[in-house]
Amino acid sequence: MKNFVSIITLLMLSVSLTYAEIPKAGFSVTPLNTDKWPAQYRLTLTVPKDHHAYLDTGDDNIYIPVTVDPNSKLVASGLTISKLEKPAGVHDSLVKANVLRDKGDFTLELAQTGSKPAIVNSASLELTYQLCNELTNVCFRPQTTQADLTLPASTVAASVQDDESLSFMDKLLALFESNKNNMFIMFGLMFVAGLLSVATPCVYPMLPITSMFIVGRANGDASKEKQHALAYFIGMVLTYMALGLMAGMTGGAFNTFMQSAFVNLGFAVFFAFFAIALLGFYELSFMQNEVHSLDQHSSKVKGVSGTLLMGSVAGLVISPCVGPIVFALLLQVADNIAEKAAALALINQSLDFWGKLSIASQGSVMMSGFGLGVGLPFFIISVVKFKKMPKAGYWMNKVKYAFGFMILYFAYTYLQKGMGVLGVDPSTTVTLAIGLVAIWIAVVHCHVLTLMPRDAQPNQKMQHYVGVLSIIVGGWLVVAGMGQLPFMNTAQAESFAHNGAVQSAASNNIPAALPVQKEAGISWYRSFDAAKKVAQETGKPIFIDFYASWCANCTEFKKESANNEQLNQALREKAIAVKLVDKEPEFEKFRASQEHRQLKIGLPYFAIITPEGKLVWSGTDYKATQKMVAELDRLS
Repeated sequence: MKNFVSIITLLMLSVSLTYAEIPKAGFSVTPLNTDKWPAQYRLTLTVPKDHHAYLDTGDDNIYIPVTVDPNSKLVASGLTISKLEKPAGVHDSLVKANVLRDKGDFTLELAQTGSKPAIVNSASLELTYQLCNELTNVCFRPQTTQADLTLPASTVAASVQDDESLSFMDKLLALFESNKNNMFIMFGLMFVAGLLSVATPCVYPMLPITSMFIVGRANGDASKEKQHALAYFIGMVLTYMALGLMAGMTGGAFNTFMQSAFVNLGFAVFFAFFAIALLGFYELSFMQNEVHSLDQHSSKVKGVSGTLLMGSVAGLVISPCVGPIVFALLLQVADNIAEKAAALALINQSLDFWGKLSIASQGSVMMSGFGLGVGLPFFIISVVKFKKMPKAGYWMNKVKYAFGFMILYFAYTYLQKGMGVLGVDPSTTVTLAIGLVAIWIAVVHCHVLTLMPRDAQPNQKMQHYVGVLSIIVGGWLVVAGMGQLPFMNTAQAESFAHNGAVQSAASNNIPAALPVQKEAGISWYRSFDAAKKVAQETGKPIFIDFYASWCANCTEFKKESANNEQLNQALREKAIAVKLVDKEPEFEKFRASQEHRQLKIGLPYFAIITPEGKLVWSGTDYKATQKMVAELDRLS
């Protein structure tokens, strides 16, 4: 028994001595800039003599490198690491890794996340490291140390003001940010966001119209109504699931694809194709004979398939209304991958395809919650509210025509977006559209290309005469519009590129040589560098409106800046206003910046920058005018 006790005692003593001998590295923080955001610090890690720490995982990917904020606790304080520079270290051929000996300095730059401002004047920073003894070749267990960071003193005051001026979108995104690691809560929030999107003014009226359209697709059969409603519902959910997956896998590259002129023109043709079918000019069917030979109920299969397809494109149709919400949610998905990729980059690792797919799949599931929220009201109102409507009648044709004209309108909006990306003036797009409609009326309705019989009735002659006039006017409008296209008229393209010519704004103390565009009393600089010089001279913040002619909500903000008195006054008197247009060099420079990663997802996007070039606020909600004014008031 005594021997047993002695053995246990020796084991406990050896264990305690082993832990007591584990060396520790010194860790200290030196503030470099804590007066304003982003805050900068120097982190000093002192390694004991005859030891080293790892700066990467090594060639064999087996070591634990020095990691700053390994558990992402800074996010809880509304902070994010915007920049981290490591010491150079030396490459040790024996361990095949980059190691740190003696002492090394890390340069850390912290920024506010924007969605959840910090509410304290200090934050705790953790650092994890692993030491190895170079004499005994023993590597010790990883250790975590911490130090306190002093934050800019203006954080508390700014956070109180932020809470008062946050828009609904900002609060919603803050809620998403604080719960982004909880899949169940995120799914629920996405579902609620989808329900709220249906309440927007241009989506809500579509509920009864869509319901009657589904009843018409079912030919008044109550059992088929449920099938078509379910198919429409599933189509909408699948669309948003696909968007979430693509946003995660491409990091927003899908949106860049959607900004292509030819893609938008392709959607215009696609929607016009369906609209004309709904208007009754031809029967929409694909491979009807082949399907009929495989299934005697081909009409049923074809009908449900068509409804599924219509539901899948419905998510894109209503995008002008729910665009800011969809883009904001897709940004959360893309950011999730970006954060994990950045964390791995700090330890010289990268996120492989399967890692991206895993995270993107989570984003797809979250976006399916949004699709469920958007599609559920359409499904319920189609199955429940309108289940006792008349089974058949001429009213179905009226509903079908109304739906066809609505789809045709959306085809025109995509035509306008595509032409806008090509640099075509909106008036030219309208001219071309009217011309094409006139030619359509002449050919399809007036049969102008068909020979008139000799015994034609007077009304037939009049119809033919109207058709001739229509095709002449339509042809003239198309030719005139084509003449205004940039690739048809180089001089006109250059004139369009410099639209809103340089003005001599001496009354506003603006040098005449600077490119300035006047709108509703606001002097919009078209060059960020020029605006920055003026901002440094006047001490005013810079407000940037990232604009594109294809962006419907960008146009709405243009109206808002003219009609909202508080916003208009703030942009005129308290800020240097800048408007950067999509595809321009300065726009692309901002798009490539990590600080403005929202530009990779979509527009609109707005940013407020100090005269020194520091980002203090950014957002995608064009209706958040109260927040914009509050930020400009605080900085002026």
